[in-house]
Amino acid sequence: MGGLPGVGKTTVARGVAGALGAAHLRVDAFEVALLRQGLVPAAAEVGAHGYDLALAAADTCLTAGTDVLVDAVFDVAAARRPFRDLAARHEVPVHWVRLICTDRAEHRHRVEGRPADLPGHVVPTWEQVRARRVDQWHERHTVVDTATGDPAAAVFAALRG
Repeated sequence: MGGLPGVGKTTVARGVAGALGAAHLRVDAFEVALLRQGLVPAAAEVGAHGYDLALAAADTCLTAGTDVLVDAVFDVAAARRPFRDLAARHEVPVHWVRLICTDRAEHRHRVEGRPADLPGHVVPTWEQVRARRVDQWHERHTVVDTATGDPAAAVFAALRG
């Protein structure tokens, strides 16, 4: 599950993963742990390390037969590719879901109003979110707008379809 910060990825991912009995792997949590342990000197230096740790955890879960829901921005294809390859190695399907929030004022309100829910996590500013460069998603995926309706229900519908 990917999308810009503040679109509701973690909220939706928690609900969906819980209902499916899947492991919820939040890349933010891995990144914060890297910083807290002093394994990277600053947030700007985290790079792909959080994704790499989430990939290792996903591999462990899939080996044990546990479904996985990865919660990450996934703003570049290079971040998505290893997870696709991992699923292929385990011979399990990948269901890509990209969350968006088409209501710009609501998206901004979420970004500016949300507290950091992980100790040491610094949430991005609205300006940082708006400045993010996002690659085209060439993978087959479902787009869910979190500004309307029930995003979790839309994700479940996509998984059934």
